[in-house]
Amino acid sequence: MKVLATISDMRNVAIVLDLKSATQHFIAARPEFMDLTVRDRAPCRPFGITWTADELLIANNRQIIVFDKQLNYVRMLTVSLQVNTHQLSYHDGVVWAVSPWTNSLIGIPTRSDLTSVNFDLLTHNLRAYFPSEGSEAADQRHFNSLLWTDTQLFVAAHAFGKESLIYSFDAISLCLQNVLGDVGTSIHGVGFANGELFWIDTGGEEIRSNRGLRQRLSRSGYGRGLAMTTDYFIVAISDHLSRQERCTRGSWIQLIDRRTGTLLEEWRLENTGSVNDLRLLDDYDYAHWLLPFWPSRQGA
Repeated sequence: MKVLATISDMRNVAIVLDLKSATQHFIAARPEFMDLTVRDRAPCRPFGITWTADELLIANNRQIIVFDKQLNYVRMLTVSLQVNTHQLSYHDGVVWAVSPWTNSLIGIPTRSDLTSVNFDLLTHNLRAYFPSEGSEAADQRHFNSLLWTDTQLFVAAHAFGKESLIYSFDAISLCLQNVLGDVGTSIHGVGFANGELFWIDTGGEEIRSNRGLRQRLSRSGYGRGLAMTTDYFIVAISDHLSRQERCTRGSWIQLIDRRTGTLLEEWRLENTGSVNDLRLLDDYDYAHWLLPFWPSRQGA
């Protein structure tokens, strides 16, 4: 299995870790990835990852950066997002970005004849998206993660260290179905398999589910980045650092047996800074619900 993780070291946007050989391949940052108008945040902060059939997309503040199958830089999408954009997901011809500072999802269609939209997660209204500057002060629940399945949209709210929440919407009508509480604090990531919902309780340092799973993470740190196959959880655990220090030190990637909760193996990523998000490139990921970007035999 090959994991793609976005990282914070300011020299690279991401790393590909081969869990079989432990080899690492970096995607280098480019000058155009640096946005010097960003204040109080890193000018290059790669976060969400998703893909279409042919192109890989990575969110970086206001940008969505496009790469080809070989992870070569291709272009930027023309729509400007918001500072502090978080997770990405591709669903039904639209790239969706979680925008904490506007309390919304921003949907960018891959067809040029369609209009970008903004789905307000507080009012549940869908309207045309017009780029405007969001602000940290407007961030009410710190929505950070999303997952589209065939029938539902799940969105996680970190809630600034208070009790986090997971919202579920109908995937077609976007009508609110449920708000799940008692999920822990400062949560990140959403996975869904066989009717069971999973997430990382970052504050509680656990993997949890709505059917009572409470799998303690074996290493203390900042759990952010979740993938899951039929057999495994793959999680990233970053060193606890202040915002100004998150481009320093490193992180861990852990492979955990889903059935037993046993830590099977872990890999240290040195000098990468914090991991912001991760996806599986060559295996089906129930925290992404897309066909793998690479065939299982292909590598970086």
